[in-house]
Amino acid sequence: MRAVTIGGHDLSAFRIVLPKEPKGAEKTGAAFLQKALLQSSGLVLPVVSEPGEHNIFIGGERHSERIRWDGFCILTDDRNLYLFGNEERGTLYACYEFAESRLGYRYFAVGVTRISREGEVQVPSGLDEIHNPGFEVRRVSWADLAYDPEFASHARVNSHLEADMEAYGGTVYDFIPCHTFYQYCPADEYFREHPEYYSERGGKRIPCRDAGGPGQLCLTNPDVLRIVTNRILEELREHPERKLIDFSQCDCGNYCQCEKCAAVDAEEESPAGSIVRFVNAVAESVEREFPDVLVQTFAYEYSVKPPKFTKARKNVLIRYCTYDACFRHALDDTDCEINSATVRPEMLGWKERCSQLSLWDYLSNYNCYLAPFPNLYSLWKNASFYAECGVRHLYESMDTTHSTTGPYGDLKTYLAAKLCWNPTVSKDDYLIWIDEFLEAFYGPGWEDIRSYLKLELETTEGRCFTCKEPIDICFLYYKTIPEVPNLKRFLRRSYTAKPYQPVYPNHALSRLCERLDEAKGCFDRAYEKAETDLQRYRIKRSRIALTYLDLFCTEHDETAMTPTERNAYEAEVEQFYRDKKAYNYYYNIHTEFMRN
Repeated sequence: MRAVTIGGHDLSAFRIVLPKEPKGAEKTGAAFLQKALLQSSGLVLPVVSEPGEHNIFIGGERHSERIRWDGFCILTDDRNLYLFGNEERGTLYACYEFAESRLGYRYFAVGVTRISREGEVQVPSGLDEIHNPGFEVRRVSWADLAYDPEFASHARVNSHLEADMEAYGGTVYDFIPCHTFYQYCPADEYFREHPEYYSERGGKRIPCRDAGGPGQLCLTNPDVLRIVTNRILEELREHPERKLIDFSQCDCGNYCQCEKCAAVDAEEESPAGSIVRFVNAVAESVEREFPDVLVQTFAYEYSVKPPKFTKARKNVLIRYCTYDACFRHALDDTDCEINSATVRPEMLGWKERCSQLSLWDYLSNYNCYLAPFPNLYSLWKNASFYAECGVRHLYESMDTTHSTTGPYGDLKTYLAAKLCWNPTVSKDDYLIWIDEFLEAFYGPGWEDIRSYLKLELETTEGRCFTCKEPIDICFLYYKTIPEVPNLKRFLRRSYTAKPYQPVYPNHALSRLCERLDEAKGCFDRAYEKAETDLQRYRIKRSRIALTYLDLFCTEHDETAMTPTERNAYEAEVEQFYRDKKAYNYYYNIHTEFMRN
């Protein structure tokens, strides 16, 4: 077992000390640390409320002005170890950090942990470490994080969690809706008598009925400003505990082009101009009554470009969405034709136009969940760029109802959460994170999986890859004469990959498809080396991304195949259907709605 000393004193001399009236996260932290120390050193330290000669103090009334948000401090003197944060969640994180940095503890995924039991650990006297998160609000929408409170806590995500987090120090924000224009000036209430409250397009007014529109609000109409402001203030009076309220455009492109709105947007050289001016006016009223509340709005699709002149007020949170970015390359990559032309200048522009910046980032290909999404390199690079741009709230968007984003959703989740806390990690340490995860998650064949990751990056070099990247024929463009409204949406939701289907031409994974035998060989070798059924299950589940590419995104000419070849291919397709159902996977965001 591992020998541990603190300030020169053997661990056996210590006790874990809680406050006389401990908070939930303090009790959780003490129980965790007691268990971790037992696993690593073989010693059971008592958890008490009265200190002795040597103590590990958990939480209490200690505070430090150097601690930011839910960060924490690790201190030692000649006799004691102190683990505390200014918030109880920070105190719990301090317990995790001590186990991670001193005992080699890791929590990679639900059911996948590791701790060192060999060697010596000497925690010196005079230690004074402050650990602050890179972002105040940290959200990664992976199912296991959303629903497993212990895993979410260890990952140090702190927002929008489905699980009960009371014993883990709670969250920053519960579920905050978005695309909310319609809520604060509902068309069902106003459109019939006042169509001028809603967006004008081609001389016609379009109502704003739900999160999808179909219209937006007219943001230069003074009555709309009055109605929205009053409703937001009423909501805050009913919920004085709220520190964030969302007023953001609906998920459609029909922004108002009436004469007044168009004039504002022309002056600001962006439709964000009318949005920021309107939200500034709302936020000014909010600040008078609720000075510590932020008003959140989107920079999304038509509003991503910052206004030329108007700056957002200090209590306005701009939520920039990387929806149109290339994720194969870093967002600040000046050689990427997409990012250098749009995302990089937009983010740098918002850095100058607001003091409160939120980011909605995308870690999945919503047009093809099953295919690889090669963003592990950009994931690391982008985190530091977000910190450089002053981002405070970071949302890494995946999905909470399925468990795939290419072959390594669990790895991507682990990395994204760690980058939310430490966005400036070195490349060498980032690669260590990857290796540690692969070894723990996949077992003895982990280096073969790492070889696949290198192959994936190599074969996609020079290609741009968005979160709406067409890989299969689901997203070919259909046109009928006469035009049938919503046909494309219907066909996408009805999509099922079929044997012998045509291949989407020159898709972004074409070069990987050319080397599929090599890619599949990486997983096959890892499978052969696996020691447990669980390792084999994870390898097989990850490999389905390559199976999908092989069966449906590479050419299979039925007329050129022998009967034996056709039978073998069709049998593989049937097995794919069974595996997909067993893993609860979906083809894309559209079929997910239909549970297909």
